[in-house]
This record gives sequence, structure tokens and C-alpha cells, in this order.
Amino acid sequence: MKTGWEKLITAARTVESERAGAPSWLQTCIEYNAATEYGRAYGFKNICDVDDYRTRVPLTVYEDLKPFIEKILAGTADVLFAGSPIAFEKTGGSGGGEKIIPYSRESLRDFRNALLPWIASLAGIYGLGSGRAYLAVSPALRTAQNSPSGVPLGLPDSAYLGKDATAAISELSVVSQDTAALTCFDEWQLATLYELLRAPDLEMISVWSPTFMSSLMEGVHLRKPELLKIFREGGTIGGRGAPSDNPARRRLESYGGGDASVLWPDLKLVSCWTDGSSAPYVAALSKRFPHAAMQGKGLLLTEGVVTVPDIFGRPLLALGSGFYEFLDEDGNSRLCHELKEGETYEVIMTTSGGLYRYRAGDSVRCTGYAESTPVLRFAGRCGVFSDLTGEKLSDAFVLDCLIRAECEGMLIPRSLPEPGYLLLTEEKCGDDKLMRLEAALRRNPQYAYAREMRQLRPLSFRRIENLAKRYADCAFSQGRRLGDVKIPALCTDSEWMKEAQG
Repeated sequence: MKTGWEKLITAARTVESERAGAPSWLQTCIEYNAATEYGRAYGFKNICDVDDYRTRVPLTVYEDLKPFIEKILAGTADVLFAGSPIAFEKTGGSGGGEKIIPYSRESLRDFRNALLPWIASLAGIYGLGSGRAYLAVSPALRTAQNSPSGVPLGLPDSAYLGKDATAAISELSVVSQDTAALTCFDEWQLATLYELLRAPDLEMISVWSPTFMSSLMEGVHLRKPELLKIFREGGTIGGRGAPSDNPARRRLESYGGGDASVLWPDLKLVSCWTDGSSAPYVAALSKRFPHAAMQGKGLLLTEGVVTVPDIFGRPLLALGSGFYEFLDEDGNSRLCHELKEGETYEVIMTTSGGLYRYRAGDSVRCTGYAESTPVLRFAGRCGVFSDLTGEKLSDAFVLDCLIRAECEGMLIPRSLPEPGYLLLTEEKCGDDKLMRLEAALRRNPQYAYAREMRQLRPLSFRRIENLAKRYADCAFSQGRRLGDVKIPALCTDSEWMKEAQG
């Protein structure tokens, strides 16, 4: 009888065989959607090649496509893609604001084509196969909803991997779907920790944000007495029985809050975001799991897949899951073979879910090529700018400044009592670090000018305990899923700025 890992590998091989010999992704997408409202408006049936597509179809942002998406939400078929959606998902950028993304059967297939081969490859790379995994199960923390047309609003993580892999994921996962579906945070956290701590055979942890896992580990510390009582006497969690478990109790009793190898001695891999503003939080997380390898996730958006790791952990462009272009600093659109090593570009996606030449709002840095496929690392959010006096600071630039100054935290603008910037950090920040950060920020000539003219007050800092958790809690209160929260280098979200400034 096949194990969960063997079932995943079989599903991945099926995906790879289906992709072999298939026509170009863009050609298939254009032909399939030629009769849609959007396809008729831009002459999809007359598009012959890539250059023709880029000439006929304009660059778009979400607001351009929103009227079409509203029609789809109301139940109209054949608008952006052929047929009707099978689900919608909510998302938002670092600066706030809600977007609703429709999913077609074809767009979920594109997720599966990228993710299944990657997940299956982990078994061979890291020697997985005898144990189980915690596989990116974000809490629901909300009641199931439908759109006005009755189509589900929100999907379980397993839905992105396809029907054939669902049973394998269920078999492998140490945390049940019933737990993931809990809508009360305290119940969800306790149930998740209970199931994780009862799994000494845990081999792999796969989450999106490293702060999400760090928050769970903090929960182990804060709720240790409560968990020990349940392991000793049994109880009820989330309306379900929770049997006692002496081995789990003994492991938890010996856990001192640092190295977690006593809890999960067989853990071999932690997979999460590692690039951009997630980097310092990965370093902290790795100290909890010194016996496990850390692998970056690549860039997976609600809108579609951009990159997935190869066998060496390099984030490669997901060529079989969409059509991609890249805007350079001069606003020119480049194809993937035209990217230059060391340069930063804004991602433009075309997806099977009806996002055509869509400016995703993320920037990537090309760090080379693997054969003919570019290696692209997340560099920051393109659409997040702060412009108090004309300085126009971007998320990607601020991230680079933080790295140069060896500072951990985030920058927020403050307009009162005078315009300036505040560094939020979990640790006390000495004058030397502030001076280094100030020097790095002055590489922006508009910022330097504003400081010289005293339009901006000197950089200051504020220490906030559990910064990542507090930011995630604030994002959650605005409707974002905890597992999807990425800590920005520059934050202009008004609700968070109010909280951070007291």
C-alpha cells in the first residue's frame, strides 16, 4: 500500500507527463478564452504570437479588471475566462485594500502544475518518506462564505494541489482539516499545537510566513501549562475529544523554549518565505530548528505562481503555469530571456484566471539563470511608497537599506508632530544603527534633500515587543489570513500605523 509521499510522487508524475509535449502556455490560454467578453474586446482570435499579444493587450492593474470581476461575482459566465469560476479568494497588498480573485479550473490546474512536482521533489532531496508533515494549513478563522452567485469564497490549501493529491495530503498532515476550519483563534491555536505536539514523526513543516510558525512556537511556551494538563488528563478542544498522551507530555515537559528538536527529533525540513523582508525572521526561526534544513518557498501569489524552488533551492520562474513579463526601471517590458543579472523588475502576469498582463505589485531581482530559466528572488512590493515631502521611498529600497544597516524591523512614515520616519524594532536600536540606516536612506537623493532642508525630522525608533505577532494580529483584524501575512520593510497601512504609534 502506498504511503502519502508515494501518492504525492505519483500525482506529480501524472502532472509532468500531461505537460510534456503540450503547446505553448500563452497560445493555449489565448485560444481557449478567445470567445470571452475580454477576448473579443482585444481580438484574441487574431493574436498570432507573443509580440502580437503584447501589442494588442494593455498592461492592467486590479482596478482595470474589477468591473469584469464584479460581473463574474454576479454570476455572468465567459467574461475574463471561458465558463464560470469554481471559487474566489480574497487578497490584499501591504498597503491594505481588498481584492477578490476568481479561480477557473484551468488556473487551479496551473497552481497544481507548479506545486505538485516541487513538493514531491522534497522527498528525494531531504530523505522524506517515513514520517508526516505540517503542510501550509492556514487557519480559516472565518465562517465559510459564498459569493452572490453561490460560488465559494475561499479554498482549503489542499484544493490548490488537485483531487488526486488531496487524499495524500490528508494522510501526511499531522493537523486535521477540522482543526484548520476552526473559526475561534484560541481554539484553533490550541488544537493545532495539540496535534503538532502529538506527532514525534514530524518530518517537514511547510508554512508561508516564518512569523506564522514563530507565533505558533510562542504559543507552545505561553500555553504549556494548559497543554500539559490536557496531555495528562485528556479534555475537549474545539468541540472534539482530546485524549491524554503521556509521550507528548514528557516531550513537552523537557522543552525549554529554544531548540525544538526534543519535540520533533525527526524534523528534516522547514519550508517558508526566506527572501525580502522575511529574511531576518527566518534567521530567528532557524534557531528553533537547528537540526532541520531551511528552504525558501519561491513567490506564490493568490493571483498565481511566479517562482518555485528547484532541487538546489533556487527560485525558478514557473514557466508552465503562466506567461510572464517584467518591467524594468525605465518602464520597458522584458521577456524572461532578456533579464539581466543583478537587475530588479516588476512582475507582469497572465493567468488562466483571467488576469491579462497584470501588474502583480511585486518586484524580483534576477540572480542568474539555470540553463535558460531565470532565477528570481523576491525584492519587495512595488506599489508601496511613502512620500511625505517628495522622497518617494519604496518597500524594496527600504528593505535594502535595512539590510545594509544590519537593522531588523520595519519603517513607517509619521506626519505628526513633524514629518519623518519611525523604525519599529523588537530590540533596542543604538545610535550607530540609526546612523547607518540614515546613511543608507540618504542614497535616495530626494530623501537626502528633504533631510538637509529639514523637511523631514531625524530618523527615530520605537521598540515593540513581539513586533511580528502584533503586526500579524492587526492584519488579521482587517480580514487577512494569518498564514499569508508577510512583514513589510515599509508599511503605510493606516490601521497598523495608528497602533504602532500608540
